[in-house]
Amino acid sequence: HELRTPLTVLQGYLEMMSDAVLEGPSRDKALHTMQEQTRRMDALVKQLLTLSRIEAAPALNLQEKVDVPLMLRLLQREAETLSQNRHDIHFSADPQLRVFGNDEQLRSAISNLVYNAVNHTPDGTRITVSWKKTPHGAQFKVCDNGPGIAAEHIPRLTERFYRVDKARSRQTGGSGLGLAIVKHALSHHHARLEITSQPGKETCFSFSLPARLIVNGELAQNAVH
Repeated sequence: HELRTPLTVLQGYLEMMSDAVLEGPSRDKALHTMQEQTRRMDALVKQLLTLSRIEAAPALNLQEKVDVPLMLRLLQREAETLSQNRHDIHFSADPQLRVFGNDEQLRSAISNLVYNAVNHTPDGTRITVSWKKTPHGAQFKVCDNGPGIAAEHIPRLTERFYRVDKARSRQTGGSGLGLAIVKHALSHHHARLEITSQPGKETCFSFSLPARLIVNGELAQNAVH
């Protein structure tokens, strides 16, 4: 269904253009809509490929040092560009807190959570992103004071193509795959996504990587695998 809708739109416009000569505003509208639908399909295919690659990945040998603070500095600039000053965005990261893991998969997980906060909250929302050491390991958390998520939706958020607000998700280019990617990327790092929401107050998405994956200037112990 996710690919069928934009394909149907494209097919409809192509048939219309083959039957009649479109000029002026009608032609501009048709071209603009086709470009939008093409971008939507391209984004969806990329997300599907990312999800398939992560799902099919064998058990990871988590010996790669991942510089999460650097990753977050880059993501902060991207989030601010995406927001275009519509949100109040704050990042806080322990500059020394690096972990053993897979850079590509952790980047996919963290970036999806940050982009979701920007894309799915209204203008004026405060978004806070944190990365810190806790007694349980290394914790990443992104919170916002947007409208929140009703309790009945939370257990299903990591399902493929599940959307709380289908119309808004499509308007913002949401594929419904982002949190499924997060879920599988985290499972390869012995972590799980935690979601809490108080509608009208605060919504948080977080995960904690095990303490054994924290880089302490020496090789991780038992960091499989």
